Amino acid sequence: FRCDVILLLFSAGLSWILVQKQFTIFGALRLGIITGIVILALTVPLDSLLWQRLLWPEGEVFFFNTILNKSSEWGVSPWHFYLSSALPKAMFLTLPLVPLSIVRIPEYLALLEKRFQSSTTTTTSNTQ
Repeated sequence: FRCDVILLLFSAGLSWILVQKQFTIFGALRLGIITGIVILALTVPLDSLLWQRLLWPEGEVFFFNTILNKSSEWGVSPWHFYLSSALPKAMFLTLPLVPLSIVRIPEYLALLEKRFQSSTTTTTSNTQ
């Protein structure tokens, strides 16, 4: 149960449902429920074996932090912690790749323009 993963999968799933129309809402819900059950069936026994007691770590963290409201027992960071420490650490290896992506963007835009122009000329020539 990771909120960041849920948000990522939710946005991808919404794209599949609304934009690409590969799933219906009920199909996506069915797939999500089945996947959740399978993942729990795989992770709970493994985590229970490793911790030597019946355990679902993400469920315990959620219960401790949210239901019991004891997340402050982990410690409280200053307001700037995310900007000054967590974000730079997370971006350490990806930041050097940003210039590469900026260099490639005009190339991709030109490729998309060529594809769009060829598809519109093909469509107009087929209709005549």
